[in-house]
Amino acid sequence: MANLKLLTRDQVLKGGARGPALQPGKPEASLLMDAVLHKGKLAMPPNGKLPPEEIEILRAWISGGAVWPATPAYQTQKDWWSFRKPLRPAVPSTAKHPVDAFIVERIHEAKLPAVPEASKLALVKRAYYDLHGLPPTHDQAQAYIQDAAPGAWDRLIDTLLASPRYGEKWGRHWLDLVRYGDTAGFEQDPYILDSWRYRDYVIKSFNDDKPYDKFAREQMAADELYPDDPDARTGTGYFRVNANRDMLFKVEEQNIVERLTDFVDTTSTVFLGLTVGCARCHDHKFDPIPQRDFYRMQAIFAPIVNDRAFLDYNPARNYDLAANSREFRLRQMGQTIERIQNPYRQKLREAKIAKLAPDVQTVVAIEAGKRTPEQQSIATQAEAKIKVSDDEIRAELTQADAERLHSIEKRLVSMFAGYAPPPMAPAVIDVGREAPRTYLAIRGNPENHGEEVQPGFLSALGGGDVPEPPLRAKSTGRRKALANWMASAENPLFARVMVNRVWQYHFGEALLRTPSDWGTRAGQPSHPELLDWLAAEFIERKWSLKSLHRLLMTSQAYKRSADAPPAARERDPGNLLLTHMNRRRLQWEEIRDAALLAGGRLNLKMGGTPVVPPLESEELFGIIGRPENAWAVSPDPEDHLRRSVYLLSRRTFRPPMFEAFDAPEGIASCSRRNESTTAPQSLSLLNSRFMMEQARELAAKATTVEDVWRRALSRDPSLQEKSKALTFLERQSKQLGSPDAARVELARALLNLNEFLYVD
Repeated sequence: MANLKLLTRDQVLKGGARGPALQPGKPEASLLMDAVLHKGKLAMPPNGKLPPEEIEILRAWISGGAVWPATPAYQTQKDWWSFRKPLRPAVPSTAKHPVDAFIVERIHEAKLPAVPEASKLALVKRAYYDLHGLPPTHDQAQAYIQDAAPGAWDRLIDTLLASPRYGEKWGRHWLDLVRYGDTAGFEQDPYILDSWRYRDYVIKSFNDDKPYDKFAREQMAADELYPDDPDARTGTGYFRVNANRDMLFKVEEQNIVERLTDFVDTTSTVFLGLTVGCARCHDHKFDPIPQRDFYRMQAIFAPIVNDRAFLDYNPARNYDLAANSREFRLRQMGQTIERIQNPYRQKLREAKIAKLAPDVQTVVAIEAGKRTPEQQSIATQAEAKIKVSDDEIRAELTQADAERLHSIEKRLVSMFAGYAPPPMAPAVIDVGREAPRTYLAIRGNPENHGEEVQPGFLSALGGGDVPEPPLRAKSTGRRKALANWMASAENPLFARVMVNRVWQYHFGEALLRTPSDWGTRAGQPSHPELLDWLAAEFIERKWSLKSLHRLLMTSQAYKRSADAPPAARERDPGNLLLTHMNRRRLQWEEIRDAALLAGGRLNLKMGGTPVVPPLESEELFGIIGRPENAWAVSPDPEDHLRRSVYLLSRRTFRPPMFEAFDAPEGIASCSRRNESTTAPQSLSLLNSRFMMEQARELAAKATTVEDVWRRALSRDPSLQEKSKALTFLERQSKQLGSPDAARVELARALLNLNEFLYVD
């Protein structure tokens, strides 16, 4: 209200309506200090003073002359370690395995003991959960425990990686990162038709061990890089499975802005580990990312148009537009309709322009790229008034043109009569050579245009412009250029970010503990040489994720026990040195799937439309719309028992069990799930309809105490455990009047043990 700006030193010295905000060297005479100290009417923050130590920092800064760096952060931080290409360091000679060599050296330097290898049961459960998201059955666990031949561990890992369960587990990690959902979110939360095809594409890509650089390229620009590969084009569903406002009407311009902002935010976060979104309104406050870079990156995505990729699984049919008569004729008819309508559209537009104020008409006549920011704002408002609708065109058609359009519409109806289209997946294409212009938005306001910017790469990573497309190109080639620049061995972040994520999912903590922020606030990784060596090795292994899993899981660091020695707990409480394995709580999907497996009910059918399981009426509290429409339960009861990765993901509603166990909302990229411990978790595990059902199924199938232990915990009970269980069953049978009810209570108890809920 006082027009005070604190963005630059000059603005602070100038101040607002009350005069200069501060006087360098004189804190007692500075209005800024009065406001912070709550003297007089000024009080900032208004709801309470800053901590005394922060007030003293401000006072000392003013006393010292209010020194303000002349060079912005984005020009001074370009030498940050993560912006330099990783160099392959020499492997220390402290251990046989290269991963251990880097880790053992640090442990020795700290004079800490490394714990011994975990038990074979703990290792087999760790491997199964890490690669499949499921526990081993008792027989599977015993097969490994009793395998005394050399190479048993390597064979186990290879077997797990070859299973389709691997793609389901690691596909879930990726879906968290790319904010996957089956609905669009916002007020109405409409369904995104066939978004599940992208989910299946991700799972298949992991199972096929698709090279990570190709996996990334397909998602960025398969329509430009691999236009004839329907599976690859499904990858561009990455741009379609996000929360989006496309169904919000009368705010179409804002919808476009928010969609492009999401593309910049998510792409930079997931693939590059950078918070480029912080530069939407101003230069990044911490990292070398100027605001101009945000909009240059946004310009790369500006030509995107929603599309549907044909997925014809019948090789005898070809849905290429140039070869298939039906699709080719559809394209031709669309062009004919445009030729008929365009003269009427232009005439009506000119008539509307003539009704505008003379100064507005002058602005509209100026070429878009030559307008000032003020003129562009006027033109944007005018465009809403002079836009011509299809209904207005129809009212102006001559009889001859109306008949021509009617004839085309009849042909369209006849073409689709009895026609079953091939399966399709949400995808994107490029608008062509003439892409929309992109302007820097002053203070992030898309209606306040600054300079026009051209598509380009992040200056912190070397920068560069996206080249102009060839003269007869069918697309701008912008996303193709981004994909090739981003998924390059020369990019300093691309390989580093992914190996850091894989390490995090295996070890519980990443080497760099802010996996989606590699800027200056991230600090240093715990083992920088190991991180760079892994990045170089990942590239050397042709971007194979399965090879990376083998490398990490065959290290002694991965096989250590989760029991921390007292010295490590005292001197390295965060386990930065990796003296032991980090224990982790299961995610809800893993708990649910493990409970179904224990009861022998888990349905391993893969792929297809999302499953909507039944919920109690109180569990549906807060869902948008009537439950029978908003939560239409899948008709086949067998589908309700499928793995959790195939369940419907609604953005405005998460089932209570998913809510309690920290499942992501699907609004923004989730690089790491929380592991909270709350009362609703315990209450849900003990009393929810789902867990009670699984306890009953487990009790019905497990006829002995040994059997219930094997099904729930993958092992036999100890003699002491068996004795206590028998005593418990006898007592509960008397209390409940039923041996069957007593077995259910025993099964329910085992499904609530830490041994069931945690991975050592």
